[in-house]
Amino acid sequence: MQYTAFLGVRFEPEWFLKSRAEREEFEAEHLFPVIGKHAQVLQIQPFRAAAFSARLSNFFLVHFDDVTAYNDLVEELHECPLMAERFAVITDNVIGMQGTYYADREQA
Repeated sequence: MQYTAFLGVRFEPEWFLKSRAEREEFEAEHLFPVIGKHAQVLQIQPFRAAAFSARLSNFFLVHFDDVTAYNDLVEELHECPLMAERFAVITDNVIGMQGTYYADREQA
């Protein structure tokens, strides 16, 4: 079964008190290794949304067929310093299955 998740993220004001160089270094040290580790099993597409949304600043579309692998990513994100130190929070975590209504009808 193919799943897609919408994972919304909001960076908090404290994050933007860091210089751009500090933010890039922090992401390279704490965030990118987590995403890279899970990108071997999950298809992760990052998007910037800050210019278009006040509720979230970034989001990811994550395509997967292994729910446990996706859960592992989300848990590891919560535990990484970016989220644990409250520089960012996950605002949305919505999972859907591709075309299940139509697939179910074709099998009937």
